[in-house]
Amino acid sequence: MTSPSKHRNKKGRGSSRRRRHLRGCVAARDGLRCHYCRTPLAEDLSDATLDHYVPWSMWRANDLANLVLACHHCNEAKGAALPWTVAYLLLAHAKTALAAYVYPPGDYAGFDQNGSR
Repeated sequence: MTSPSKHRNKKGRGSSRRRRHLRGCVAARDGLRCHYCRTPLAEDLSDATLDHYVPWSMWRANDLANLVLACHHCNEAKGAALPWTVAYLLLAHAKTALAAYVYPPGDYAGFDQNGSR
């Protein structure tokens, strides 16, 4: 895949031809629905926007793996926020990694960490 910077115009956005191509690729992968509210999108994708699932401010990549189709309303509502599903997974991982420090292996009144005696 070519570097996204080679397709940027004066405003820093990709060319409209490239955006149309990416919207088509994402639509072929995910279907013609908004990723967030599942509202059907027009077949010509005129009402679809490309959204960075993990915000551009956090992951500066235009990889197809990080792009989804969104209706204008959902894209505006999400803004630069991290989707709750990703935030939840990150918190769950942090909690698991932190648990080893908060609850070190040992004898807990005769029970091990799995709750067995």
